[in-house]
Order: sequence, then C-alpha cells, then structure tokens
Amino acid sequence: MDRLGNFCAVADAGSIAIVAKGDPSRQSLISRQIRELESFFGVDLVRRKGRGLEITEAGRELAAIGRQNFKGLEDYSARCRGREWSVRIVASNSIAQWLLFPRLKAVAEAQRDVRFEVYHAQTREMVAGTREGTYDISFIRKDALVPGLRHATLGEVGHSVFIPVALAKKAPKSAVEALTSLPLALPVAGTIRESMERLAAKKGGTLRVSVACTSFLQAALAVQSGMCAAVLPDSALSSLQGQRLHRIALPDRYTLCLAWTARNVDTRPQLAKLVEAFRVAMAL
Repeated sequence: MDRLGNFCAVADAGSIAIVAKGDPSRQSLISRQIRELESFFGVDLVRRKGRGLEITEAGRELAAIGRQNFKGLEDYSARCRGREWSVRIVASNSIAQWLLFPRLKAVAEAQRDVRFEVYHAQTREMVAGTREGTYDISFIRKDALVPGLRHATLGEVGHSVFIPVALAKKAPKSAVEALTSLPLALPVAGTIRESMERLAAKKGGTLRVSVACTSFLQAALAVQSGMCAAVLPDSALSSLQGQRLHRIALPDRYTLCLAWTARNVDTRPQLAKLVEAFRVAMAL
C-alpha cells in the first residue's frame, strides 16, 4: 500500500521530486518502489521524458485503481470515526453557478456527513479526470462521454440571446438580427462561438463582438451592466432576475449528464447513494 500510495502521488504531481519534497533519499526510495511495482505487475508504469517522466497508459490505469480504492478506505475510516467523508465534483463554471449550487443543499440533506469539493475544468479534462479517479462525479455533455464512464441523463440545456432593454428598447425580430446588430459578449472560442458565427454567416452577416469572454459568467456580467447582449444558457435567467431583458431562444441545445465510474461506486458504497441523490436533485 505504501508503494501504491507513493505511485499515485507521483501520478498526480507528475514528478518524483515534488512528492519527495527535494529529499534525495526519499526520491531514491520512491524510484525504487515504482521499479518494484513495475516488476510485480510486469508493465512499465513511467517513462523518461527529457529531464522528467510521464505516466504510461498502464500507469494511469493503476493510478486510477489506486485512487479509488484509497478513497474507499478513507470513506470507511471516516465512517468508523464518525467524521465527514469527501467527494470531488467537477463541472463548468456556468453549470456550477446556475445549476449545481442552487440544488446542492437538497443533495446534502439527502446524503448526510459529506463534504463537497467543487472544481471546474474544460470538458476534455473533466472526462479524463473522472475516468482516472481524480474526480468522483462530473457534469458533462452527453456527446463528450467516452467508454469507461457510467452516466445518468439529467436533461437538455438550452441557450438564448439575452438583450438588456437599455441596449434595445424593442426586441429584435430574430436571433440573427440581434447577433449582427447589437454589441455582444461571446466566448473567445468554442462550440457556442462557432455556432453563432455559422448562424450569422448563413444570413450574410457577421457578429458584433465587443467583449470576448472566457466564461458565460463573464458574459452574464456584461449583460447585467447593460453594455452588451450575450448568448447564455437558459439557466442564467435566475441570476438576471430584476433585469429588464429581451430573450430570444436559440436552437442550440445539448444533453447534460451526470458521469462517474463503476469502479468508484463499487469501492465506495456511499458514493453510489450520492450519485442517486444528485440524479434526483439535478433533473432538468
């Protein structure tokens, strides 16, 4: 277990030196432990890359197994001592802000003695982190699911153009008119930006992007200020209450899923109950 624990720490940190905290004797110990694991399993767990190392595919699989089993033991220890157990959740900023946190209290009431750790990441990182056990539960698009992940469909997330009345007293006749005639706050890149560019181009127009954002949360702030219109998830409406707005629905929709791994819930019975609590509370 000591060997496996140190290897998981190296896989997380990406460096033996970081885990050893610069102690040469501990670096030597951890290096030897990894070689012993490689000998025991008969596979290469790491490979040299320049002056550092990288984890092989076999190493990532072993680290995932190790993480999830260690978490199961940590849960067991917490229950024995009457302490809270922890769960790592990952979602985009907009899903966390407008869907997760408003419903988190209901989940906490359904599943006692749990401490939530909430992270945000790009879709690819969420998928990889969930498969490898870095995260326990993720909220991702259905079209991003990969083999190795279990999921529950939560529902569809729609998008609309949100327009401050201060910017346009009358509602534009169409989404295309809004996108091509009003200053916009839009993502710097990504699916929504590309989709809006295609929609405008079909009508022979171009987008008027005044503020390029890295998140929907920033775009929502631009709408609140009255400076720009923006394309936002429909769930953003809850944060814009009290604002005088026009809203034009868009055809862009995606299916949101709750994702986890079978191995994780198999080694952590409490996590299986928490997944079900999230499925009920987060249904759209």
